[in-house]
Amino acid sequence: MQAYQRTTPFTTAASSLMAVINHFNPEFKLSRENEFLIWRSTATLPIRASSIFGMAIFAKKQGLEPSIVLEDKDYDYPDYRFKGYKKKEVEAAKFSSQMYYKESKELGIAIEERDFEFKEVRELVKKGKILILRINEGALREKKSTSKYIVVFGYDAKKKEFSVMDAKQGIVKVKDELLKEAFETLATKKKRGHEMIVF
Repeated sequence: MQAYQRTTPFTTAASSLMAVINHFNPEFKLSRENEFLIWRSTATLPIRASSIFGMAIFAKKQGLEPSIVLEDKDYDYPDYRFKGYKKKEVEAAKFSSQMYYKESKELGIAIEERDFEFKEVRELVKKGKILILRINEGALREKKSTSKYIVVFGYDAKKKEFSVMDAKQGIVKVKDELLKEAFETLATKKKRGHEMIVF
C-alpha cells in the first residue's frame, strides 16, 4: 500500500479509496487529479463528504469487487449544525445517498445491513482483506472527535498493531486497543453507525 496525504479536509475518503485502487491497479496514479475525480464522483451533495455507496460504485467501475457492511443504510448526519449545514441540505444529501444506494444495488454490489463489532474488523484484516473503515479519527490523535474513513490493510499479531493508510498522516502503525477505541467511540461520541467497504 502506497501512502497518500489528502489535499483537503473533505477528500479523506476519496484519498483512502484512491490508495486502495492504486494498490490493486498501479496504473491508477496517486494524484490530486484522481483524488478530486473520486471526490466529485462520490460526494453526497450538497454535503461534501463521500458516500460509502458512491465509493463502492467507483471501485466497482475500476474493476474491483467491493462489498459493504454497515449498520444503517439510511443517511444520517447528527451534528450537521456544527459543520455549518442546514437541515434542508441534509435532506438533499439523504436523497443523494439513496441514489447511490440504488445504483450500487443495480451494479450487484453486496450490501449487508447489520451490526458488527471490532473483532470482525480484526479477523477480516488477519485474513488479508483490505478495509475502508469509518472511525472516530479524533481518538487516534487525542483531539476532538470527528468521523473519517481510513484504510486498514495489515495486522501484526505479535505486536498487536494494524497497518493503516491514514489520508491525514500517510502510512502509520496503530495499536489494536487504540483502533478499537477509535471504532467504538464513533458510536458513543459521534453517534455515527459503523460501516466499512471490504476488498
